[in-house]
Amino acid sequence: MILAAEFHERYWYPDDGGEVWVAGYQLVDDEGRFIARDALPGVFVSSVAGAIHRPQALAAVQLGQQLALRPEPENEHDPAAIAVDLLDGRPLGYVPRDFNTRVDASWHALVLRERRRSPRDPRDGLTMLLSREPVELK
Repeated sequence: MILAAEFHERYWYPDDGGEVWVAGYQLVDDEGRFIARDALPGVFVSSVAGAIHRPQALAAVQLGQQLALRPEPENEHDPAAIAVDLLDGRPLGYVPRDFNTRVDASWHALVLRERRRSPRDPRDGLTMLLSREPVELK
């Protein structure tokens, strides 16, 4: 599946207050309008839960990079957990619990955006695209 995306760098002001630097890809339609996070069938946009706790893996990620998903039934906090790893096997974080019933480890994932306090600060979060089929951004 090929999805249209535009690269953006900007400050974002979350509803809970504060200021966050966001850089990366935003999905767009054929006319260049932003597509909602859950508007495409079989495609979800989500944060990578817990990525802030793995700073070396977080720093190694490239925008647009493929990620690996794997089930983690031995996880004592959530037996339905789906781990998100770099392709070299380093753990990065998890698919958020909200998606565990809709996504499984056979899905595909890639990095869409990074989040930082400012353009000069280290990353403190990632947004990923989850899809049933392999995705290429154009």
